[in-house]
Amino acid sequence: MAVTPDGELPGLLDQRWFKRVKRKKGETKLERQNRWREADVWSDAVFGVDSLSARSGTSGATGRRIHVADRASDNLRFMRTCLSVNHGFVIRAMHDRRVEEGTAKLWEHMATQASSGTIAIKVGTPRNSLGKIPRQERCAVVTVRFARVQLESPQNHPEKYEPLTVHVVYLREENPPEGKKGGVEGIDWMLLTSEAVESFAVACLIVGYYQRRWTVEEWHRALKEGCRLEYSQVHQVDVLRRLSAVLSVVAVRLLQVRNLAQGRAKDAPQALRATVAFVWIEVVSRLAGVEPDELTPELFWKTVAKRGGFIGRRSDGRPGWKVIWRGWHDISQMVRLAELQQQKNRPKDLDKGEARRPWAWVLAGAGVTLSRRSSP
Repeated sequence: MAVTPDGELPGLLDQRWFKRVKRKKGETKLERQNRWREADVWSDAVFGVDSLSARSGTSGATGRRIHVADRASDNLRFMRTCLSVNHGFVIRAMHDRRVEEGTAKLWEHMATQASSGTIAIKVGTPRNSLGKIPRQERCAVVTVRFARVQLESPQNHPEKYEPLTVHVVYLREENPPEGKKGGVEGIDWMLLTSEAVESFAVACLIVGYYQRRWTVEEWHRALKEGCRLEYSQVHQVDVLRRLSAVLSVVAVRLLQVRNLAQGRAKDAPQALRATVAFVWIEVVSRLAGVEPDELTPELFWKTVAKRGGFIGRRSDGRPGWKVIWRGWHDISQMVRLAELQQQKNRPKDLDKGEARRPWAWVLAGAGVTLSRRSSP
């Protein structure tokens, strides 16, 4: 998923389907390393993004591609793959590797580095495998340390890796707050990056890159909780892949609109037109009781949510993905009906303005009156 440093979401760049390979009885470590493993999906995605850039002719475009990933991608093969295609990486470390020619371990070595300052970071609200929230959203003050480190090859590993030099940004919450049921686990992030970190400002920039990773988690929520991909009752693999390809783009569009509704341009009607088709703006504006030119991204989002059952009281918080999907699906049926009616029963007595807006007479029959203005 492509995310800009300022949080904009251009869309998806690569998507991989795979099935976990079960370890055979008696399989040696060397045999397991030589076959495809789940950890290789990260390297495959790097090649996929790079080939997409080559096909689209943007491989030499201005800017740098930096792969941001969580602890599951902490492997040397992935890091080397990024460097081989001239991509950067920011990875949260999972393994306490040997560093500096085996004289120390990563966490021990970084803990001895001098603090360069403190910053406040926003900690989101995660959900565990049972759907429960283990910690609440809060703001944490963390100490920042950074250094240039040489990662040694794993011991007794069948693949011989040369030592890899990376930059490390270490965040640690020295005084975590007390929770209702005991102490809260403090923030402890070890970020490995290919980018040169030589100042506190650059270290904070790397932290900002890693915080953008949460966007892909929100996209997963939109895809699973909103679009309900896992409840589709589709069993054929090929059909499920095609359905996922379509819903993945829908989930991106929903996330784009939500970010617009909660961002700085939430009160700017003109910002909505760059993201949402004009027919949607006309329909939702009538459901909201305003003119199309007065429909803001925030009002658009709330109207869609209310169509799906969201009450919108002050204590309700922001709409969830389930009510958004129900509202979005309901309104999309109006748009789809207009497209079908245009193909079958377009009236011959419409003027040119109405002929370009077939949904005008379709929704008029449903009691929704649109403006006389022609669409752009």
